[in-house]
Amino acid sequence: MRSPTLIALGSELRRYRLAADNMTQGQLAKLINYSEGMISNVETAQKVPRRDFVERCDKALKTGGALLVLHGLLKHETHPVQSFARYAEAERDASGIHMWDVVVIPGIFQTPEYARALLTAGRPAARPEVIDDLVAARIERQGILTRDKPPVIWAIIDESVLRREIGDKETQRAQLDRLAELAQQPGINIQVIPHAAGAHAGLTSSFTILSFDEAPDIAYSEDPATSHLHEKPDLVKALQQTYEALRVVALPVSASLDLIRQVREET
Repeated sequence: MRSPTLIALGSELRRYRLAADNMTQGQLAKLINYSEGMISNVETAQKVPRRDFVERCDKALKTGGALLVLHGLLKHETHPVQSFARYAEAERDASGIHMWDVVVIPGIFQTPEYARALLTAGRPAARPEVIDDLVAARIERQGILTRDKPPVIWAIIDESVLRREIGDKETQRAQLDRLAELAQQPGINIQVIPHAAGAHAGLTSSFTILSFDEAPDIAYSEDPATSHLHEKPDLVKALQQTYEALRVVALPVSASLDLIRQVREET
């Protein structure tokens, strides 16, 4: 089910575009430096646009910020599939991904069995079809790892993530095998912060920073009820500084792979 707010945003974008001397999608695309296909997908509510896209449309069409108001309402919609889709859309466009997780294996690295066990435990009241949708959406994201030009990925995880059993032992072992396999792929860098590091800057929350070739960086975080895309430069900068502090205390990539394999043997 598509978001009513997303449908309204697409309809208003089309209305303002046509009101501007019957401007075509191609003409607007040139003005805002986005593809014509992106404009079509937003107008038909097929894609959730980033704030940068909406701001450029507002400016080009002289809407007085009307589209940005609708865009802001999207973050208040709580349907889990819709919320997750907003992040997944931005992730598909990213050229670089920096992830920090203190609780579980990052979603982009999860096996289907691990993802299902995790999502089921985290949403005990959710209907089975909702869990199915969430698992499918999470696994679909992994297509970016094998595309022609995949993003460069840096993932930092806490050692507790490796040792926390999600699902049964077979599920956990398969997940650690998958993580070790990914850690050896070009363009994927996985570092582990060992227990011996003690207190560090990332103990309170997990987050992801997405980088783009032609747009500002954004950040993403989530809690059990909602997910959040952060686009304010000051907040993104603060999370980037936290990420660098975590990288300082993390094990090097090779030593991290050794630890992943060690925990796998112990599981």
